[in-house]
Amino acid sequence: MARNAPPGYRKRCLTLFLRALARLFFRSVEVVGRENVPREGGGLLVAWHPNGLADGILILGFCPRPVTFGSRHGLFRLPLIGWLLRAVGAVPLYRARDRGEAGAPASDRERRAANHRSLAALAAATGESFVAIFPEGATHDEPNLLELRAGAARLFQLARQGGGDPALVPVGLHYERKHAFRSRALVAFHPPVEVGADPRLCGSDTPESKAGEAGGDTFVPRLTGVIEQQLIEVTHPTEIWGIHRAMERVRSLVRAEGAAREGERLRRAPMQERDQGFARVWAGYRSQRTNDPEGTKRLIVRVTRYDEALRLLGLNDRELDGVPVMRTALRLLLVGAEALVMLLLLPTLVLVGNLINLPAALLVVFGAKKYSKTRKEQAGLKMALGLVILPAAWIVASVAVGIAWTEPLPGFDWIPEALWVRVAGMLGLCALSALLGLRYHRLIAELGHGLKALWTVGLRTGAVKRLRRRRAELYDEVIALEAALDW
Repeated sequence: MARNAPPGYRKRCLTLFLRALARLFFRSVEVVGRENVPREGGGLLVAWHPNGLADGILILGFCPRPVTFGSRHGLFRLPLIGWLLRAVGAVPLYRARDRGEAGAPASDRERRAANHRSLAALAAATGESFVAIFPEGATHDEPNLLELRAGAARLFQLARQGGGDPALVPVGLHYERKHAFRSRALVAFHPPVEVGADPRLCGSDTPESKAGEAGGDTFVPRLTGVIEQQLIEVTHPTEIWGIHRAMERVRSLVRAEGAAREGERLRRAPMQERDQGFARVWAGYRSQRTNDPEGTKRLIVRVTRYDEALRLLGLNDRELDGVPVMRTALRLLLVGAEALVMLLLLPTLVLVGNLINLPAALLVVFGAKKYSKTRKEQAGLKMALGLVILPAAWIVASVAVGIAWTEPLPGFDWIPEALWVRVAGMLGLCALSALLGLRYHRLIAELGHGLKALWTVGLRTGAVKRLRRRRAELYDEVIALEAALDW
């Protein structure tokens, strides 16, 4: 990328780079609500922060408008990540908890002054583009929101005082399995908050509110409360992971049992459907917990036991309705044959994959652990490091092989005379081996799961029938509760 390229061009190129990076790391990325991001003017994107750098990569890559980020100052010192942050125009933020780190202001007074300058720069950016900020102030691995900081509200206030009319757009980030490679993700842009019409912000134009005083019923703390409520509505946070898993299981069993009673065969639910189903179940649970706490607790216990039994058998709700033996057996035969062909007929690619890609992958994991301050930062750092270290390993290996390739390959009586031809050929072999390696491991996983499902359904029919009856009972109870809530 040329150094004298226009900033807008550089940002577009980096956006495409980040989008490709996300597509490589995630099996699928669903993006909904792009129309909710205003096409004119600017504003703030606010989101929770459950998955480290991956959260920022998804927002930067898939927002329909240019995005500037406010990021923890320590991230600017990480290899590659710091370069990316500076390239997209990110602005450093200095947290009190990071006092003493390299590059951090020496005193609280200096930290506040530095943050004031950063907020001013971000406020100016909201005039024509969007600024993304995580009001929790830190990434985490909890199913609920951390206590929100006031930075997002202060930034919104500064943008207004500067004569702007910023939009405030909540963003929902949802992951199928946050720690898994090649999982699925959902990015949902929700309608802008009507700040001026919100009764909780009445009186926001008073001198005290504009001054942003820390105490009393002022604009900043009230807007922080509004942002918190918006994030609760778009992310559906639960108190503990046990409740979260139970809600997800209820969503899944209701969908599977409903389809079974209609005689339909289900496929994996799209991420948006999963999110909507989870939100409905969670809202119903909270309402019923107020009306009948003991009954709700007993229901959760039964759902948890059903979930544990499914996990022990290695099945999901859809597979309780019977695995079509002949069709599944034929599919597994084809999968096994494809894996065998890859292993027997393409041993060179398998060897290249092991010798080059495996050490590079281990280096990615080591680098992510070494330079990540928290576990949640590792996913995003792995994404970035992988897209640099793996191609770098391919290039080094290709140049080395191209220089050392002086004899014809077995079965051939010639070698390419041009060095660049040998290097390019080896580079293509390295990339192909990585792609086939991903495919091979996916085939093996699919084969293992299919064999386990056939074994379980074929030889443990009693256990499957009992679980099917339990699923039907839970379904009836959940539907009855839904009817009682008059939805």
